[in-house]
Amino acid sequence: MEQTNDYNEAGGGVGDGEDRGVGNAGAGSAGDFCVVRPALTVSQRARDYHYQPQDKPGFAKTVQKKVRDSCVCSGSCLKTAITSKLPILTWLPTYNPRQSLLGDIIAGVTVAIMHIPQGMAYALLAGLPPITGLYMAFFPLLVYSILGTSRHCSMGTFAVVCLMTRKVVEEMATAPDKHPTAASSVGDLIDNTTAAANPLTYTPVQVSAAVALMIGIVQVILGLLQLGSLCVFLSDMLVSGFTTGAAVHVMTSQIKYLFGLKVQGYNGPLKIIYTYKDIISQVLHANPAAMVISGLTIATLAFNNEVLKPWVRTKTKIPVPIELLVVIGGTVASYFGHLNDNYNIRIVGEIPTGIPSPTLPPFELLPRMVVDSIVISIVAYTVSYSMSKIFAKRHNYQVDATQELYALGLSNVFGSFFGCGPIAASLSRSLIQEAVGGVTQITSFICCGIIVLVLLFIGPVFETLPNCVLSSIIVVALKGMFLQVNDLKRIWKVSRMDATIWLSSFLGVVIIDIDYGLLIGIIVSLLVLLCRSQQPKTARFGHIANTDLYLDVAKYSSAVEIPSVSIFHFGGPVHFANIEYFRTQLETVTGLNPSIISDKKNILEKAQTSEDDTHQPNMEANGSVTSEGHEKEPNKLVMLFKNMKNGKKPKDLTISIPETKHIIIEMSSVSYIDSSAGKLLIQLYKDYNAAGISFSLAASSENVLDTLEECEATKVIPPEHIFHSTHDAVTILTSMDSSATAGGNSTKL
Repeated sequence: MEQTNDYNEAGGGVGDGEDRGVGNAGAGSAGDFCVVRPALTVSQRARDYHYQPQDKPGFAKTVQKKVRDSCVCSGSCLKTAITSKLPILTWLPTYNPRQSLLGDIIAGVTVAIMHIPQGMAYALLAGLPPITGLYMAFFPLLVYSILGTSRHCSMGTFAVVCLMTRKVVEEMATAPDKHPTAASSVGDLIDNTTAAANPLTYTPVQVSAAVALMIGIVQVILGLLQLGSLCVFLSDMLVSGFTTGAAVHVMTSQIKYLFGLKVQGYNGPLKIIYTYKDIISQVLHANPAAMVISGLTIATLAFNNEVLKPWVRTKTKIPVPIELLVVIGGTVASYFGHLNDNYNIRIVGEIPTGIPSPTLPPFELLPRMVVDSIVISIVAYTVSYSMSKIFAKRHNYQVDATQELYALGLSNVFGSFFGCGPIAASLSRSLIQEAVGGVTQITSFICCGIIVLVLLFIGPVFETLPNCVLSSIIVVALKGMFLQVNDLKRIWKVSRMDATIWLSSFLGVVIIDIDYGLLIGIIVSLLVLLCRSQQPKTARFGHIANTDLYLDVAKYSSAVEIPSVSIFHFGGPVHFANIEYFRTQLETVTGLNPSIISDKKNILEKAQTSEDDTHQPNMEANGSVTSEGHEKEPNKLVMLFKNMKNGKKPKDLTISIPETKHIIIEMSSVSYIDSSAGKLLIQLYKDYNAAGISFSLAASSENVLDTLEECEATKVIPPEHIFHSTHDAVTILTSMDSSATAGGNSTKL
């Protein structure tokens, strides 16, 4: 870089033969620099600066290299491979009890206390016995603690995943659950007589275990295929709209418990409409006792969340375990008040003690639930990984997307053998785990230890717990999901297309069904992406005096168009889907349609050679035929040209020929082009050349240049018409015009 104070004396304007970068009329003041270098075409740049194209190996060589690299084995490689698949071997040897143990213990105890009411409530949401929620807080969590890379995510029950699991359970479960005893296995849920009479009868626990197994298999396969970045297809707006719609379904599923109603279960599209129809028809038969208990529980939880929790947060990081307190209170009130017998309040019922023995899920169900399992696995992974990235960024550590797939998948597979449903990260528990000082995965091990104590000794205490108390916990926890409606208000002002994604996924989930809504959201997201890539922003650029800046003349009043040069900017990739849009915008924005210009010139030449003695058109200095009546009407040029061919020429004719000599395609925002775009550029070069206008490309990326070479566009478009930058193009082209004018080579029509 060369600092100079004589920019104006050196010729800072366009067309001086050198590209002088950032400069202005006040050059020489602090911060003003002038970069002096020769103006370059791409071919000159490659020659002068020794461009060395890299070899592109073929498919066979690429595969050979991958195999060769994968087969290299050494001590360090083996260690890296093992520790990457078992992250506990990385963080546990370096664990510092002095710094982390106290925070991990507090976080583990706190999260375990939250797991008890939430696990039971969300198991009920999934259509499973409440004890299953505690199993989901223990067995899968053990595996994730060993294999997972997130230090702060609390795995276990999650409302949306439990709701989606409920859909499969209601479709495939054909027998009610019979709670296992301490000595029985999870698979021993129906008696032998029923099983022998109907071998195709499945309990909800068996179905949910099969779902967890299938989801685990899907997630492991996605990990093997290195598809950890799969969640990029689920945008923030899609996830927000989807989870808000799912919250409507969650609340709907709990109304029957809150009001003590007996509502028929529905499956398939429009089920929420049929459900509310039943609720409205039975609302007069609601159980007043259930409504009172639900109202008191919701009021207590709301008071804690809105009043007590903010005050406690100013005093201590440890939150009030309000969910556990209302569970204990509801259990005590139900036990001493005999609410089940006296007021017909539905209660949790028998809760077995002990650790269940493993049993195989029904493998014959797996083919029937592949589609649902794929959808649930993607949602569970997306939510969990997104949360993991938030905490990792906040605490400056890395999470491995592929390893997270393995961890979630194997956790689900392991849990399925103990009757667990599919798991995911819970936002509320994860935030609490971080807030109270959790540092490492030791938190999860401590949490598992407390859950074991509950399973072994405390479980039966909650047998008289009313279901409406658990439903109240679920409904109050949905507040955060419903508040995501604010995302729609915010994004509507920014982008209507993003708002469309939110609305389509939300309405699809609510009106049709959860899986259909997710599919609709993904399709709309892809359509929005296609629309944005198909119709990028375009502009006509002008020059900022005494600089190398070229900006949109519609947005910058200081940008002035160069009379003989038209600069067209295209703000996105050019491909088969938008080549017609590219051509149309080029002709519209620049006002230069090569076919119309060629027709005008043909008419002008015909007019010049006409021997009509009655009316000889007058020639202006700018080379246009002057008269009146047909100015800027291209649709009449064809008929006019035919009349000229036949020797007829209308009176009062105006034909204006543009003064533009050069058209430059500014391609700094074009990330890639395909072969169709290469053919288009070749055709445009030919068309504009035929119209007497030179066609040039400027500021193309290396990727675009490679594609131009591969599709042989550079054999048609000369190297001297492909420039390093827009300023290089303008400088060289206007210098050529100046040289031609000085040499007397200009031609007048």
